[in-house]
Amino acid sequence: MKLTDYLHKNRIRANAFAKVAQVTPAAVCSWIKHGNMPRKIETLRRVAAATNGQVTANDWVDASADNSRWVVLGKEE
Repeated sequence: MKLTDYLHKNRIRANAFAKVAQVTPAAVCSWIKHGNMPRKIETLRRVAAATNGQVTANDWVDASADNSRWVVLGKEE
């Protein structure tokens, strides 16, 4: 599930979610508005925990797969 969908479904504001996930409100807004993915695995774990597993690292990858270029072993594909 996308984070945006989770927040909307559960009627949670970005600022409130940021506190629960122990991230900045600016980070949450960036994820929502720009589709950015958290850069640290620990942040992804905190988001998953804060959403009771409804938003996982796989959801971030699936959501961005169509719109981004992947870098593998230092080479763009």
